[in-house]
Parts: sequence; C-alpha cells; structure tokens
Amino acid sequence: MSTALAGPLAGAAHVRPDGWLATPLTTDRAQAEAQARSLIQRRHPAAPGPVRCLTARYHTATFTLGDPPRQLLKRHGDEAAYLGEVLAYQLLDTDKVLPQLRSTCDTTRTLVADFLDAPAGIDHTDGFEKLIATVATIHTAPARWPQVIADTMAPWRLATTVDNPGPGWIRDVTAWRRLLQLTAGAHGEDHVPLGHLDLKANHCRRRPDGHLALIDAETLRPDLTGLPDLITLAHLGQTEGRNLSPRTVRHVPSVQQRTRRPVERCRPCERADRVRRRHRPALPPRRRTMTVRRTRAQRHSQRHDLHRGP
Repeated sequence: MSTALAGPLAGAAHVRPDGWLATPLTTDRAQAEAQARSLIQRRHPAAPGPVRCLTARYHTATFTLGDPPRQLLKRHGDEAAYLGEVLAYQLLDTDKVLPQLRSTCDTTRTLVADFLDAPAGIDHTDGFEKLIATVATIHTAPARWPQVIADTMAPWRLATTVDNPGPGWIRDVTAWRRLLQLTAGAHGEDHVPLGHLDLKANHCRRRPDGHLALIDAETLRPDLTGLPDLITLAHLGQTEGRNLSPRTVRHVPSVQQRTRRPVERCRPCERADRVRRRHRPALPPRRRTMTVRRTRAQRHSQRHDLHRGP
C-alpha cells in the first residue's frame, strides 16, 4: 500500500489500496539485484558495474551502478509511472533541473540516469533561493516549449482540465478545481501545470555542472497543479530556517521565451501521447480560448495580489 502524505499536505489524497499494481516487483533485495544485472546486460550494455540494490519495493526498485556509484538504474512496476518519469526527463532536458538521463527501455520499464551523491545545502539563503529558482524553472517550462510539444501537451492545458470532474484520488474536488483556477489566473488558461515535486531537503543534489537538481521526478505529472509545491516549499523553508518572503521571491528568474527549431515529431511528443492513452482518463474536446497578452505591469500586479492574499 502506498504511504499517506505527511506534513502540510496530509490528508490531501486518497491512499492506494493493496493490490492496485497487477504485476508487482520483487521486494527481495538479492533477487531484485540479480534481475537488474540481467536487464542491464540485455538493455543497458553501456552502464557501468558493479550493481548494488538501494531499494526494492513492489512498485519501484533502484540500483547504483559503478564503484564508486556513477549512475542509477530505476525499474518501474507500473507502466504509467515509468512513462511519466521519462517524459519529465525529456521535457526538462535543457533546463538542467534533473539528473542527466542516459538510457531508457520501454520493454523492461527501466531507465539509467546520473547518480548525484553531492547534497545541495538549502539551509542558507543562497541555497534556498536556488531551490526556489529550480521550482520556478520547472513550473514555467511550458512557456518555453516549441510549438510542436505545446500542441501535443494541449490536452493538459488548464482550459481543458479545469472542467473535468477531477481525479479519483482527490478528496476535495472543489479545492482541487480552485487550485486550477488560481493557476490559470497567474499563468493563463493555455498553461500546462507541472509540479507536485515531493520537495525534501535530501532530494536536492548538485549536478557535476554545479546546478541544483531534484532527484525525484517520478511525481512530476502534467495533470497536477504546481501550487502544492509552494505550500511544501514554504514548509521546507521554515524547517530549514528560511522563509518564503517577498525578498526571496524577487530573485526567481522571469520566464524567458526560447526560440527552438520546430520538428515534425519528437520523443517527448510521442511519450506524451502514450502517457495520455495509458494513464489519463478521456478528456473533453479541446475548446477554443483567446490568449490574452498582458503587460508587464499587469502581470506584476497579479503576482503581487497573489502574494498579498485576500
């Protein structure tokens, strides 16, 4: 059974019942390690050895590769969770907010990424501001997508999802819909909400290039609003002795549009289609919306109102 949420979001979601996964993985560490060695030989031959089991759960298993560890192998028992994680790596590849993805295998639902052992301390002002900037980079990623990806991710736009009945795991659908409305007020109805990052101090690691990265991307799903991340971020800041104050928020970089050459079809687009078909409920037809271009002063005013509260 999945673990219930703790902390400021306790009680926000239903806990999955026992037996929800039709093909669970072994929880025996020795057996899981033997299976991983076989999978690596057949599917990830370039991965270094030796293989050491870190965790063996019925839904996921993780293994370090190399001595000292240089890469991490992750195996999923649930196909939708695997597709969602790989999609997150691909959509955020150029933003350098996750470990570097090395290889994937859809058949075995395994992926290999860099192993990040160096912690990124957030118990000081600069560290916490970098964490805020990392979260902001993830939340605003859709504003920088090329048109081909934006079109593929359209079923998850706020204009479409706000009228849905709500996911079955949400206890308070009215509150969930209110979150979507608040997000739409800040970003616009064409925004695709990315978030639900499971923010913890030990999930903040340092990439070889010096960037702060979050090592848990499994829960980054395009059907979840990122506003709970702000609640968790404020709670984490208080735990680490930092406050989410207007002075700190000022340092979050503004959204910069990036020009990328469009392509006919790309892997993130194909991955998004598969996630939608296999994991998400059917969505209503895309409705027409008008994009409102707001001035910088208007955007600043709205952000100030959100920070100030009612």
